Amino acid sequence: MMKTDDEDKTPAESAAAEPAGRETPRRSRGRRVLVAVLCVVTVLIGAGCVTWYSLMRVAPASSPDAYVDIRAGDAVSDISARLHAMGMTTNDRSLGWYWRLKGGGSLREGRYVVGGAASMADLYQILAVGQPLTVRVTFPEGYTVQQMAARLAEQAGIPARDFMAAAVDGRGVLLEGQLFPDTYDVLYAGEAAAVVARMQRRLDEVLPSDWQAAATRHGLTTDQLLTVASIVEREAKFDADRPLVASVIYNRLRAGMLLQMDATLGYVLPSHDGFYTGDELTFDSPYNTYVHAGLPPTPICNPGLASIEAAAHAPQTSYLYFLARPDGHCVFARTYAEHERNIRLYLSGGS
Repeated sequence: MMKTDDEDKTPAESAAAEPAGRETPRRSRGRRVLVAVLCVVTVLIGAGCVTWYSLMRVAPASSPDAYVDIRAGDAVSDISARLHAMGMTTNDRSLGWYWRLKGGGSLREGRYVVGGAASMADLYQILAVGQPLTVRVTFPEGYTVQQMAARLAEQAGIPARDFMAAAVDGRGVLLEGQLFPDTYDVLYAGEAAAVVARMQRRLDEVLPSDWQAAATRHGLTTDQLLTVASIVEREAKFDADRPLVASVIYNRLRAGMLLQMDATLGYVLPSHDGFYTGDELTFDSPYNTYVHAGLPPTPICNPGLASIEAAAHAPQTSYLYFLARPDGHCVFARTYAEHERNIRLYLSGGS
């Protein structure tokens, strides 16, 4: 039997002879699989993009002044959760994911205003490199450490307990008298220890250059000289009276007399509009200079510069007594008879 030309061709030759536009079943299946894979990948990428956009979306804050506080020990996850609780992010871990993506560093303590943030990039910029909010706090002269702690909590968002814990020395003794009362710019919700350190440095800056010599001259330590300054601060209302009040303290110490200063008792026992009952004057405390000789064990407040200068440079006088007139100015006396006369003249209506 005769073979046709087609019958003499090999399978490869037969495939090559197929029309160019025609595909084999195997090639067609491969193309369909590839298209399906590409579709799945596209869908996954699209879904991922939508999910990422949703997770990174930032909603406007409830107020342009909205803020977040970063405190010692806070992690990025803590701040991320706070932003979510504020309604600014859709997930409590959104900021954490973005922070890792950007390779963000450590958090910095303080209060950060986030009310103007419109994107995750904005939030990151604010928290990673932005400046925390600062506030100006003024501590009046004569404030105790406890009063300073309360004011700092009220005006700078630093918990009073944190300030009280930081305001102690290595022995755990309160740094009363060693925190200079002044006006300070502090980080809102910042670290209490940083504020304490600044106040201590400020005191070192303002102490008179002859502070040590002044203490030696009166037979006191520099800490005791601060105690004198703190008593002067609380006893005298006007700067002109402070050096003379300091002289009374030194004269009574040298004479071996009890100081009998209301201000020292007031550190542990509140008065009644500046007065004490007879029983209260016998209150058993080392701060009660009506019954305990010498200076109290620590300063009773944080004195200002005028009282510090008065303690260091008190004039030499023979005054042993003083009282405060109704207008706040002090009247001084050398003897108890003079003091009694001043009491009758200024405090008893002249009777």
